[in-house]
Amino acid sequence: MKYLIVQVLIVILVFVGCESPQDLNRPGDKLAGYITHFDTNLILNSGYYSVSIFSADSVVPFDKIPVRTDSLRLTRRHDLIVYETTYTMEGIAPGRYYVAATWSRYPRVQNEVPILLGTYGCDTSASCTNHIIVVYPNFDGKFRNIMSWSDTLRRMN
Repeated sequence: MKYLIVQVLIVILVFVGCESPQDLNRPGDKLAGYITHFDTNLILNSGYYSVSIFSADSVVPFDKIPVRTDSLRLTRRHDLIVYETTYTMEGIAPGRYYVAATWSRYPRVQNEVPILLGTYGCDTSASCTNHIIVVYPNFDGKFRNIMSWSDTLRRMN
């Protein structure tokens, strides 16, 4: 009887091992992370804080209209002066993207390029050229965290 139970367990483990992890748990279906705004000069009139993705196939991606922009609801972090906000984007077409913390005007202006406040891989450094390209979907399940300015006068584009 023990022999039969061991054989059944081995067969089950083989079948489970053959399953693709992409089919079992698809973390690549979402682009997610935290955006930390570390200065306190919030601009709350005439616009909103957002997260944007830009095509990595462009020579000057941050001067182009983003592929997508979603608004953020800034949340103060545990009585500190920083604001840390989570973001999740779903339904993104497969491709190569740069992820950025942005500020967009309200009411929204069609074909407007939002103000760049921080990017994944470079954060707030305006002189940085090593922005990290995110291949989507990538199924690694990692957060894409960004440090960002709040003050739009510190824009990077």
